Amino acid sequence: MIEKLLDNLPPGDDVGEILLTMLEREGFLTWMRENAGLVREKMELSLEITAPENSYVAPSLLNLELTTRCPLRCPQCYCHLQEGKDLPLERALEVLEEAARIGVANIALSGGETMMYPHLYELIEKCAFLGLYPSVALSGWGVDESSVKKLIDSGINGVYVSLNGSTEEISRLSRDGHHLAIRTLELFDDFEEKAVNWVAHSFNIDDFANVAMLCSQYKVKRLVVLVFKPDSSHRLDSLPDGEQLKKFAKELIRLRNEFPDLIIEVESCYSPLRALISQTFWGNSNTGMSKGCGAGRDAASLDIDGNFTPCRHLDFPERYSSLQDYWSSSDTLRKIRAVEKSPEEPCAGCRYEPNCLSCLAVNAKLNGHIAKGSRYCSLWE
Repeated sequence: MIEKLLDNLPPGDDVGEILLTMLEREGFLTWMRENAGLVREKMELSLEITAPENSYVAPSLLNLELTTRCPLRCPQCYCHLQEGKDLPLERALEVLEEAARIGVANIALSGGETMMYPHLYELIEKCAFLGLYPSVALSGWGVDESSVKKLIDSGINGVYVSLNGSTEEISRLSRDGHHLAIRTLELFDDFEEKAVNWVAHSFNIDDFANVAMLCSQYKVKRLVVLVFKPDSSHRLDSLPDGEQLKKFAKELIRLRNEFPDLIIEVESCYSPLRALISQTFWGNSNTGMSKGCGAGRDAASLDIDGNFTPCRHLDFPERYSSLQDYWSSSDTLRKIRAVEKSPEEPCAGCRYEPNCLSCLAVNAKLNGHIAKGSRYCSLWE
């Protein structure tokens, strides 16, 4: 079908027409025809490369855990902050170079507090030099006019500010430093790729509309809804219940219409919420690789010790000299990619099961078991 489209021929069937419409709508078709030689070269290459089952040929996102150090003490934190360790720079640079070679596009820099990492600007500069797209998570601690300029000049592609409430009172139930986050949004006033990370809890879910208003006020481009993952004590005490989640799904859809200039996203691991907001008259559109937990499917992580893990929240470190070898050979990743073949209760009996793959770190941390079947799911009745 792509060959026909490159040659300006009709696709020939309904599936081809759908493909043609999608490529035209997204603005890809003109580029493809102008670069037909390159497209054909990549098509030939795709016949020679086999991706692991239920995953891409390489991760599209790689997270780097930079440090466990942080001056804040947020109640929801999942890090072991007492360790006070930093990711060795040499290991980080080595992995970034390979990531660029094998086609990884996005690099997420996380902590602890990322601003405490002594080599932060050097890593960002390296990403930019390699053609990677680095983004950094910020609490707001250590951010001032000087550091904002350094981050932008180094080549940061995206800034994600953690903000869990519209007021200090609501925010402090899960996060420290509300005033620092607000100040950071002000300092990044003219930075286009500015986003807010908001973690859903039972006590702040009704405040989300106010957070959306704040984002609009501070010219935030994206508001990302994150699922509450187990904290450092492996507890989930403030997880929203089913009724809250269903109500929130309707509110989220309403707010997307109310704030058309604000992109309100739901992270892939919050798959139950994605399944709720993706219901239509014709079915459920939460399908494919991005429908849920992306660990080992489209993403991987480098931990503080330089070991690879499926994601920042799945504590199954493995030492590989090569990211590609890890992606292709890890037994842990193989187990993760196979969880949908034999879903366990309650997922096995849930009507959302075909359109949901909720966070695997919940089962792993609370039960020591990698499986599709979490009894901590808010939609399970």
